[in-house]
Amino acid sequence: MQPKVSLILPVYNVEAYLRQCLDSVVNQTERNIQIICVNDGSTDGSRTILQEYADRDSRIEIVDQENQGAGSARNAGYSFIKGKYTYFADPDDWLNLELCEKASRRIEETGADLIYIQALREYPTGKSRPTRQFKQHLPEVRLVPEQRIDLFRPREVPWLKFWNSEFLLKHQIRFSEGKRPYEDMLQSWKGCVLADRIAILDEHLYHYRNFRPGSYQNIVDRSHFAIVDTMKDIEAMLMTTGKYADYRNLFIKSKLTRFRQTYFKLPQGLRLEFRELVLDAISEEDRLFLHSASSKRKSLLDGWFYKMLERHGFFDKALFCIFNALSQTGLYLKHLFLRLK
Repeated sequence: MQPKVSLILPVYNVEAYLRQCLDSVVNQTERNIQIICVNDGSTDGSRTILQEYADRDSRIEIVDQENQGAGSARNAGYSFIKGKYTYFADPDDWLNLELCEKASRRIEETGADLIYIQALREYPTGKSRPTRQFKQHLPEVRLVPEQRIDLFRPREVPWLKFWNSEFLLKHQIRFSEGKRPYEDMLQSWKGCVLADRIAILDEHLYHYRNFRPGSYQNIVDRSHFAIVDTMKDIEAMLMTTGKYADYRNLFIKSKLTRFRQTYFKLPQGLRLEFRELVLDAISEEDRLFLHSASSKRKSLLDGWFYKMLERHGFFDKALFCIFNALSQTGLYLKHLFLRLK
């Protein structure tokens, strides 16, 4: 019998968290699932733990490969997908036991190509906080580009999406290869712009471990320069699929904001090198967007940031840093108010 869901786990050196994740997977209330565990060259006890669970549960399939990164590990699982639906989880997180059952039901009810779920951020202190909520005024099934803006960042992570496998495989909606952050952005953008129907399952069914030492996202080095190539890949995909005109403003705004955020995430010693990459990657169209877009389509921070990069003067940098600090303080106070409310 065809599995209802193919669940793919890219596993690399997560022995401290893997049992909790696997327990939440093998005990899903939807029993008809295929569990594809791609061991990405783990050097700790992760492979042993996978084998232990596979010996007890025939639904678990282990795929071994040399260490190539999370995106490559997820892509390796595509060849083994048998389920009607596909879901990607991370092995250091865990799932609500009803995730596969409720997501399968929702995607069948709506006939969507993919659905978005909600998640909880789990902190080392033991506290939980919901990820950013969907805007309530948007329809449950989103059909046109203007209705999909809320589905992009920060919803590019793979564990917020539950896919129709036929749609996923037909359009070759894959992750970026290599040991790098941002490996999930291309997959998320391509799926969102190509889907005919996108629906929401407004329940918190996934538990995301907010900070894990050693993960690519928490190691800030030259690997974060990959954001430049990632945005080039997304632009090429939009051009190839004929979707660039529909998503032009959203893409340019996303690119400019990502570059700014990455710049200030990097240590001082790498910023000058990254600055050169960014200035080379910014097109004349991007510059026109910065100078002509209304305040609704760009942020003042982006405009100030790119003036600072081009001039690279002390006054511009100091003024931007003050403005950025005020902005971050405002965001912090807003989140504090929402938590106390």
